Amino acid sequence: MKPDTPEAPATGVWLGFDYGAWRIGVGLGDTRIGSARPLATLHAPQAHQTDWTGIGALIEAWQPVGCVVGWPLKDDGGTYPVADFIARFAQRLHGRFYLPVHFIDERLSSAQAEQRLSHRLGKAALRRDPGLIDAGAAAIILDTFFGQAAPSQRPALTHAKPPRISP
Repeated sequence: MKPDTPEAPATGVWLGFDYGAWRIGVGLGDTRIGSARPLATLHAPQAHQTDWTGIGALIEAWQPVGCVVGWPLKDDGGTYPVADFIARFAQRLHGRFYLPVHFIDERLSSAQAEQRLSHRLGKAALRRDPGLIDAGAAAIILDTFFGQAAPSQRPALTHAKPPRISP
């Protein structure tokens, strides 16, 4: 698929998501300052069961202008098997909350988050709460989005024309 045409993201607050089968990290960022921070980690009761109530509460509280979802690219340009679940998550996120959803290459975001957090909090804190890494990765995904001119490796899901993504 062709990347989005280069355009600046809408000004305001954005939520970033690092999707996982059991945990979804959420980051919060603002284009006006161009940076993001970890916000929360949502836990699934079963694998790939999204906590939509938790996401809805965050959207209500922060009123984002859009969302960014990490896209699992391999070095060869292919995707990891979790890509189908991520595509479905993004489609549902857009459909439920009618916000634009962009995808961004998430390679190494979790490793970067773990390195930053272990330096700041120590490895023991990360062992006690591995969800900190997920929220940190979501913040890195948002920071990457803010720093790119063409913010997506996949078409964005927008109000105008959401693309069909196979379930």
